[in-house]
Amino acid sequence: MSRVEFKPSTGRRPGVLVAVLVVVMVAGVAAFVAGRASAPQRQVAARHVERMQAGVPVGFPATPRGAGDAAAAYTQVLAAAGTRDVTSRQVLVERLAEGRGQAVQSLVGPPAAAATISQTVVVRVWVPDVDLDAVVPEDREVVVRMLVCTLSGATTGSHADPEAGLAGGWYVQSASVRWSQGRWRLVGAERAVPVPPPDQRGTRRDGGPRDMQPLVDVLGVRSWAPGTV
Repeated sequence: MSRVEFKPSTGRRPGVLVAVLVVVMVAGVAAFVAGRASAPQRQVAARHVERMQAGVPVGFPATPRGAGDAAAAYTQVLAAAGTRDVTSRQVLVERLAEGRGQAVQSLVGPPAAAATISQTVVVRVWVPDVDLDAVVPEDREVVVRMLVCTLSGATTGSHADPEAGLAGGWYVQSASVRWSQGRWRLVGAERAVPVPPPDQRGTRRDGGPRDMQPLVDVLGVRSWAPGTV
């Protein structure tokens, strides 16, 4: 008896079906790739690689986070400028502040006496109400706030004088920086405002209430230690 061949219920041969499925899958993948390529991409700058160039910290990206790291680095460099002679101190200020030395004078450390040591450390940085990783356009300014600890004391030779003790305080420092020609430049700074030390609670020494808002900002999720993220 001869064998009868039956066609598939679709009326098509299996090989043809496979070919059709492959074509459909390839077309779907191509459409997905084209859609991803045409979709608008959020610009994000790379993290900074800090380095010194003619005494100026550079390498910070064009983002609000980069602005915060740059402002912190500039603040510490200017605070330490008191150990320099008048001419080199002024040159440094001009390099950092693009000719606005007077506007950032509050950041510049006073001329250091021979028997005095002084150090300023930026502990935390925050930039309110912005996307920290969005790219900043040319000539755009960013206002940065910093929690700063300043220490000073007398010395005897090369060592601190235990009789004189060590003075210090915590401050919130605001500074404005502008992205210009591939790097951040200082354009202004406000006078530092004293804040309660992070490890103390209660009222101020004069018995008045303390403003705790700076510590709320410092301990918030939007603040960071300079150069750590």
